[in-house]
Amino acid sequence: MTSITESAETAPPPRLWLLFGERRGDNAQVLALARLLGWPFEIKQLHWDTDYDVQPAEAGASLAGLDRSASDSLAAPWPDMVIGIGFRSAPISRWIAAQAGHPVVNIRLGRPRTELSLYDLVITTPQYGLPPGPNVRELPLPLVAPDAAEIEAARVRWRPHLAGLPRPWTAVLLGGPTQHMAFDDLVAAEIAAGLQQFATRSGGSLLITTSPRSPRSLPDLLARSVTAPHFLHRWRAEGDNPYLALLAEADQVVVTSDSISMTADAAALEKPILIYELPWLGRTKKPGLVAGIKRYVRERRERRGMAGLAPDPLDRFYDRLTLAGRARPRRNALEFTRRLYQSGIARRFDPAQVDLAWRPQAAAREAQRRVIAEIRALWRARRAG
Repeated sequence: MTSITESAETAPPPRLWLLFGERRGDNAQVLALARLLGWPFEIKQLHWDTDYDVQPAEAGASLAGLDRSASDSLAAPWPDMVIGIGFRSAPISRWIAAQAGHPVVNIRLGRPRTELSLYDLVITTPQYGLPPGPNVRELPLPLVAPDAAEIEAARVRWRPHLAGLPRPWTAVLLGGPTQHMAFDDLVAAEIAAGLQQFATRSGGSLLITTSPRSPRSLPDLLARSVTAPHFLHRWRAEGDNPYLALLAEADQVVVTSDSISMTADAAALEKPILIYELPWLGRTKKPGLVAGIKRYVRERRERRGMAGLAPDPLDRFYDRLTLAGRARPRRNALEFTRRLYQSGIARRFDPAQVDLAWRPQAAAREAQRRVIAEIRALWRARRAG
């Protein structure tokens, strides 16, 4: 049991369970929400059978796919509130609520891949493409709750390595290729040239770090191509990582468009964010008449949404299917980036335009506050009932 000071407004707090899976980034979002709520919580670490292949809509309220011998015990005393993320634990959170014998506030993050009305609150982000619904709340960015002590320790540890570099400092967070975005040597060379031009115009320094998905050739290419004052960290699984220190010390941040998590980290520290847009490869075509029709309707809805068009009857039909868990929009990084620009949280990276006075809007922080207030209100109403 990990305790966080609870808000007096909602005392006594609920018995809160956090369902952790096997993805560190997903777990971080669940933990961030718990920290923002400020209530005591208990982490339930879940593991899955190696041959797990059950969709939540098929599993219902069950422990389908759970490796019970490797997972934490799910037993009384049952929680008053459960928070999970993704689709694998979606049936399990419903099973927990069914066992409790009292109403349980069931909160899901991301996209549960089943009927959304089965949960009290679904907290999502733009890349998932979930339509508006009575219990759907869309945040501009994934939830992040920075640890002030951890950040300060990182600053102290890495400040001597950065001393002497001229200000302003631009942190550069580089991701890697994805199924739909290119990041080869040609793209890396363009990034290096753009960063060099940007640093020359700003008169400052680049604080560059690669990441686990970055191409192996990237650090050497950057070392050869960037002559402006800079610090370059080659990511590796072992050893110290200056990531937090670079974020904390930076005056602004450049991040490649493949990494939603790094963008969220920068926004949590209220840094001006510039998105380097990686080339979009599009999506591969699926054969077959039925698959083609589904793809057409889904991508039509996606395109119209990105163009700012009001939903027409076919769009609304697809949205109803999505809310019912019978359709699943694909992850859309382009829409995620567009919405960041629209809300004023980020700008597009342009090496020819340096605006050191620009500051981002607080849209992400305000959206988080509204969701936290709504969850507390849910608990007050459930407790009163």
